[in-house]
Amino acid sequence: MDRDYGRRCALLGLGGFFTVTSWGFVLPGIFIYGSCVSRDTKPFLGEDWTIVEYVARQSMISAASPRGVLRGESALTSKFQNQCVRNDVRSSLLPSIDEAASKADVFVLDLVDERLGVYELAPNTYITQTWELEESKLLQQQDTQPRLIKFGTDEHFELWQKASDVVLKRIAETGKPLLVLAPEWAETADSGQTGLQYRGMSSGYWNRTYQRYTDSLRERGVNVFTVGQDVAVAAAKHQWGLAPYHHVNAVYEKMRDAIKAAATAHAPKAV
Repeated sequence: MDRDYGRRCALLGLGGFFTVTSWGFVLPGIFIYGSCVSRDTKPFLGEDWTIVEYVARQSMISAASPRGVLRGESALTSKFQNQCVRNDVRSSLLPSIDEAASKADVFVLDLVDERLGVYELAPNTYITQTWELEESKLLQQQDTQPRLIKFGTDEHFELWQKASDVVLKRIAETGKPLLVLAPEWAETADSGQTGLQYRGMSSGYWNRTYQRYTDSLRERGVNVFTVGQDVAVAAAKHQWGLAPYHHVNAVYEKMRDAIKAAATAHAPKAV
């Protein structure tokens, strides 16, 4: 483990969030793999933390499968959205972990992007069903329509378990701590609105469906942080709009504290 990483983490444990090296400041680095749950927590960590890599819109099933092929022209105009689709097709997560490992102090994951399932592009090759993929109109340009494997089905869960073994092993090999953020999807909003839904299904349905995925992670010793309905309320004026996984600040503050605790717990002594 490199000297600067040890000194940086030692100061984390003392309550500081950067250390001074012979050439300047080294900021704590966070590798984010997931969606808005993890990404929207970053601002609550403050400017002393830096994102060393952000992998979004990529199911573990897709990430652990061979690189796929989607032919055609994307209808997306956003560079970020096109990059997400491209990275998903290329299964970019594992190489990204290897490349960013030396700069990351903690890996932070969430499972929000698992919610829509995956398409089977070819035997043992998958791509994530995302809004970006739908809007790209790439699926309609394929000779054969890929088969959708829905989230929550036994087939999806079994594929996800095998894929998560691959992802967890790759992260473990870095020697850096891992935290999975799994706040419950909010059933109510701070505006008083109740019965929140996503794609016609209640938050309760989604929370029950996610349960065996998070249970599986815990059974394998993964640090999974949850926030219950007493705190997990949706923010009606969230910057990305009202949704069961767009929470009030109190949720992000709890997740911020969990991230800091995870980094501190694994911090080596200063040398």
